[in-house]
Amino acid sequence: MGKLIKYEWKKQRTSRMVILAMLVVGILAFVWGLIFDRGNGGAAGVVVVLMFSMAFLVLLYTGIESILVLNRDLRTKQSYMLWMVPKSIWEILGAKFVSAILQMFVVFAAFMAAGCICMGVAVVEYGGIRSVFEIAEVFIRKTLEINISWGDLFMFCLSVFIGWAQMIFLGFLSVILARTVLIRSRFAGLLAVIIFFVLNIVVDKGMSLLHGIPVLADMRVFAGWNPWDIVYYIIISFILFGASGWVADKKLSV
Repeated sequence: MGKLIKYEWKKQRTSRMVILAMLVVGILAFVWGLIFDRGNGGAAGVVVVLMFSMAFLVLLYTGIESILVLNRDLRTKQSYMLWMVPKSIWEILGAKFVSAILQMFVVFAAFMAAGCICMGVAVVEYGGIRSVFEIAEVFIRKTLEINISWGDLFMFCLSVFIGWAQMIFLGFLSVILARTVLIRSRFAGLLAVIIFFVLNIVVDKGMSLLHGIPVLADMRVFAGWNPWDIVYYIIISFILFGASGWVADKKLSV
């Protein structure tokens, strides 16, 4: 499976390089803002907000890109042969998902590293880490007008990851269903989008039914998240992955 993961990992190399280049530009802009806006620091603060606002969109794109890669694999004759290799369908799908997770973690780590670099420069500039945290807190509260706890932040990150994973599984199943129904058809991509939204509506309906149970509906913790929401989405993700593997095994490995 390691070779399959390495093979999938190479397919998203270009996007990783572009993201890293953008982060380098962001760090340079932050340093420039500190040096030439020494008395205010507003320009550097704006750069930080832009960088970490972009982080969410970039992580979302990395998930979408893995779905696009799967669609391309099934659409092109050369990549379609991947499903004919003497490997289990579960290994192939698993490698694609693991590669997508690695891509997300690498991007996340790159943004965290950029944040640490920016903080290190700010500490040197303002003469102490306490001053940096005080400035950051004031800037966030005045600019974004939000107050969050560490528990809220943890639940937010966890919910983003689980939602991202479910989106990947939904996309995989949608693409596989579309490409096995309309192989080499120009309408397969459109059908995949339609299937994706239909499946998403079904999953949301299941969540609505779950919230209709009084005992579960009252269990609200951290940023309005119910722990059973997370359990539900994890179960749904396993079901979607199992369905994708079953369809691929029946339709693609022939």
